[in-house]
Amino acid sequence: MLPIRNTSDLKSLTATAPAKLIISGEHSVLYGQPALAIAINRYTSTTTTWSATARIHFDLLDLSYAKSYTRKALLSIAKNLRDDYRIKRPFELLQYSVSRLLEVLNIKLSRGVDICVESNIPIGCGMGSSAAAIVSTVSALTALLHYDWNGCDQLAFCREIESLQHGKSSGLDLHLVTHGGCVRFEDGITQSRAVPKIPLSIVNTGQPESSTGACVAHVMPAFTNDPKLASEFAVVTNHIDTALAANDLLEIKRGIRANHSLLRRIGVVPDKVANFISEIEVAGGAAKICGAGAVLGDNAGVVLLMADHGVQNIIRKYGYELQSIQVDTHGITII
Repeated sequence: MLPIRNTSDLKSLTATAPAKLIISGEHSVLYGQPALAIAINRYTSTTTTWSATARIHFDLLDLSYAKSYTRKALLSIAKNLRDDYRIKRPFELLQYSVSRLLEVLNIKLSRGVDICVESNIPIGCGMGSSAAAIVSTVSALTALLHYDWNGCDQLAFCREIESLQHGKSSGLDLHLVTHGGCVRFEDGITQSRAVPKIPLSIVNTGQPESSTGACVAHVMPAFTNDPKLASEFAVVTNHIDTALAANDLLEIKRGIRANHSLLRRIGVVPDKVANFISEIEVAGGAAKICGAGAVLGDNAGVVLLMADHGVQNIIRKYGYELQSIQVDTHGITII
């Protein structure tokens, strides 16, 4: 059993993790190509509190889910999820995160813990809600236990959990919600970038009917059968990277349009969203999906939008709402 310091002086704490947006490089990042991404000011907060019971209680406010488990029951749930090779429902993600943490660190709790999670990050919309939930929960529980581990070890642990849900995790989301800021990510290596000085906005087209894992599986043949496809994504990402550094709005827009064209090509932009983006482009703007997209239905999660003016009517026409965003530079924060 790993050593745990005295926790009698700490009854409760909260860990808060930001959302993320990929500016360029969705899907191709899983094939060793670069991606540009930012952490943004939408958050998931996990509060852990010692309780008098011997149970682990989950209160997941945004999911209207509240239930208590013994440590043994929670470990059994984790084993079943692992045997099934996937996490199907959002609350299972946090059940597995906690049970796996207790298992890996060989922690035998002497008392119960209440785990309360709330978030304003839309689930399944390409904003890293899963990564934020994992990192905030793991950070809050280990901090309550006064357990310190190497940052790389924690990221590797969180990546294992995220992969069980999505099928394959690049680690990009986890890095961003942990450290914040703006990064270039390529083949597991991150490089910090200056925070973009351009105004950024998003519209949420709604939660996709298809999961991230389904989208990843859908595009795999495209990347496998066309060896040049991944490098085409890389060219666009590098173009946007250079344009962001120069604060060149015109070239940034061109890059975003090119990225959108590639995402359309691999079939993850539904027709409704594609039509919306087409009208934005005609109005002089640029837009693209920021997550895995969708292979079913009309919704594709969050769309990053750059437009000077004249797009509010277009946004209202499609039933969307424009939201301004800011870059989060702190990452995980423990209060």
